[in-house]
Amino acid sequence: MKVMVLALVGLFVYSQTDAIGKVESSFDKKTNFAELHTYSWSGGARAYNEEAHRLVVAAFEKEMTALGFKQVPGGGDVTLSYYNITSTDVDLKKLDDAARAGAATPTKMRARMMIVMRAPKTRAELWTAITREYVEPDQLAATVQRVADRLFATYPGKKVR
Repeated sequence: MKVMVLALVGLFVYSQTDAIGKVESSFDKKTNFAELHTYSWSGGARAYNEEAHRLVVAAFEKEMTALGFKQVPGGGDVTLSYYNITSTDVDLKKLDDAARAGAATPTKMRARMMIVMRAPKTRAELWTAITREYVEPDQLAATVQRVADRLFATYPGKKVR
């Protein structure tokens, strides 16, 4: 009986883990994305780390420019928001070794990043994309750009660069 309970708990925990690097995306099939040319930033849940926030905004603006969009202070064809949630995972494979050595608990930072494009008047979602990624602090810029590339690869009106 105990084995059965442990197996069920293990299955539940395993099924709840996020697939690192996988992008989930959706878009409004009624929207003609070729007609959209300008965007304005709007709200969201920015990264707590100021450097990470600056890198995310720069990477997303670069991607929007590559898609042919122009940023405007207000009144754009769409609004753009990003949401960032970070958590710390304990590396269970290294935990016993660290405990025996008296070392700090081995951890990895995981970020969940989502971008949302909305119609400004109705706030209806036109396109959303979300992914998860482990973040190494010394590779922050490369990680942010890699995530931006993956998210924007799902943009429905993607133009050839």
